[in-house]
Amino acid sequence: MTRLTVQAGDFLQGEGEYRNGSLTLKTCKNPAPGEKITLSRIREMKIANQEFNRSLSSALGWGVAGALMAGPLGLIAGLWLGGKEEEVTFVATLKDGRKLMAVTDGKTWSKIDGQWRKHRPSSPPSER
Repeated sequence: MTRLTVQAGDFLQGEGEYRNGSLTLKTCKNPAPGEKITLSRIREMKIANQEFNRSLSSALGWGVAGALMAGPLGLIAGLWLGGKEEEVTFVATLKDGRKLMAVTDGKTWSKIDGQWRKHRPSSPPSER
């Protein structure tokens, strides 16, 4: 199970989740536990924004681990390479016309996008 945060659209703002090829999102008619939407019900999905942030605590953790493994050079490498977090904002349009804008981490987006691309029907040549 992975989390996402609904920002706007035809679903209630707040937490949602992705699990086993389905999104579970809160709606006015079904606020708890939410509506389960299989990725095959999504007509279009694309990235609206992608950001890479640095987490100071995570970078420090990687720096300490690097220092333990490789000394001062490991410390520098750990601080430089550690603590990078990817945040993806995406927009999805369901086949029934409802829309969704949500934010999730890069790994969750990769899972959602990969699964959706695997099961979506091929687009006509004019749309490619």
